[in-house]
Amino acid sequence: SHVTKRRSAALQKVVQTVLHHEPSMLYVCPTRGVNLQILPLLLIYEIPVALIFPSQHFLVNLTQEEKMILEAACSKATKIIILDDTPSTPMTWASEWHKATKQGIDSSDWVMLVKDEDDDNYGFDELLFKFEGCTKPVLAVDLAEEMA
Repeated sequence: SHVTKRRSAALQKVVQTVLHHEPSMLYVCPTRGVNLQILPLLLIYEIPVALIFPSQHFLVNLTQEEKMILEAACSKATKIIILDDTPSTPMTWASEWHKATKQGIDSSDWVMLVKDEDDDNYGFDELLFKFEGCTKPVLAVDLAEEMA
């Protein structure tokens, strides 16, 4: 489908950007969607990955395919960081995601921001607002389709 082709192109764009900048470690809070789907590509290219989980059972609602991706990523990850032993709940998910993302940013020398400017995403915009004033260098990658 068009969505699958578009997501595939977006994932390739992100991976090519990562390969170009050759980070020594990539911190990822695996969430459904791109954050989880990029992990196999990072593993194929042997990019060192640290997985950050804000709490236990943060991703309990994954499909079987997503669970297989996460299991493979966990087995090959350089580091697995679990910030809290308490189980995640739907009511605390957003704040936990922010906490894990903040941990990744605090541990990094620079930040890669991936956003599709053509797609309104309130949750993503709210997360960006929480990091306003961050002093880390930011590399922005726009996933919008390029005009021919």
